Amino acid sequence: MGKVQRRVVADGAVYEVACAVRADAVTSPVSTFLDELAGGLVDASSAPDLAPDEQIGHQAWLEAAFERFAEYGDLPGPHAWNRLRDGVWEIKRFNLRITFFDTDGQGSWDPKLGFEGERLWGPPDLPEFDDYIRLATAFVKPPHIRKTPPGEIELAKRVRDEDVSHDRAE
Repeated sequence: MGKVQRRVVADGAVYEVACAVRADAVTSPVSTFLDELAGGLVDASSAPDLAPDEQIGHQAWLEAAFERFAEYGDLPGPHAWNRLRDGVWEIKRFNLRITFFDTDGQGSWDPKLGFEGERLWGPPDLPEFDDYIRLATAFVKPPHIRKTPPGEIELAKRVRDEDVSHDRAE
């Protein structure tokens, strides 16, 4: 099996931020989402305020956020991210969500649980992640839903498992 190709969206002094790849070694949910966002093509039926021209602006904001994350190890403001569950985090911009995880690049990941287990990682402090940040999934969160749907977190965990398996196979 050859080395899987991941789309690197930012490579800085602290982290490499890349799009995770599914088991088929081709499908990359976030890569597809970013392309659709750049073209104003994301289905915004669940969030009507995401007009095509606004999507393009949000894509530019996300690109800058990824660059900052890679270079300095932080994100622009305490409301730009959430710790979800089991080592899955999300970057957020209005109703747009991109889940991510960190890995050592060798096929392992170690969830950053924070103080007292799961409870106390929260803004303004991000943990010190492993060197590789992988963007797992992306979705539009409907405005009437308060928390990230559990199904989205489970999907991100599946993508993480599939993605890191490529590193073990290399």
